[in-house]
Amino acid sequence: QVTDDNSDDAFVESNAVDDDERREKEIELKKLPVAKLKEMCRDRDEKASGSKTDLIARLLERRKPEILITRARQKQYVPKLPSCNAAILIAILLHDEEGTKMMKKETIMNLAEETGISRDPMFGNGKSWYDGWSGIKDLTGGDPPLISVVKKKYALTRRPAGSAGLDVARALHIMA
Repeated sequence: QVTDDNSDDAFVESNAVDDDERREKEIELKKLPVAKLKEMCRDRDEKASGSKTDLIARLLERRKPEILITRARQKQYVPKLPSCNAAILIAILLHDEEGTKMMKKETIMNLAEETGISRDPMFGNGKSWYDGWSGIKDLTGGDPPLISVVKKKYALTRRPAGSAGLDVARALHIMA
């Protein structure tokens, strides 16, 4: 087996650069007052409570996709990871091709369970009435809705471009 030692060196070097940049950013953030760090967290739709260390840790994480931040600012529903609703959107996304048939609830539930994205079982735990489908109204309601429903079959919305269910599902998939 032939290996390219230069590619390994490049990988290590790029990680070292990323680590150096992270340390530099952390040093800069430590200089800021807590009020400014909280403001920066809110601008990124991150939790703005906790210690200065907690706030800095959040700001050092990868930024959420802009569509999720924009929807949150506009008070539109955004499924959280790792939720059943996020698993439903991603499951439909992964098995969706434009022009294909809409899917039935049972199919979506099985596909969502297979993603492993939700911390809760899609079919419930047997102890309560809650299952992964309980929040579907959050996905089918709203303006714009994230999922369209026709005769008990479901698909991601495709309009308006930039804030449709398809766009939100893609953003959640990136984060998952």
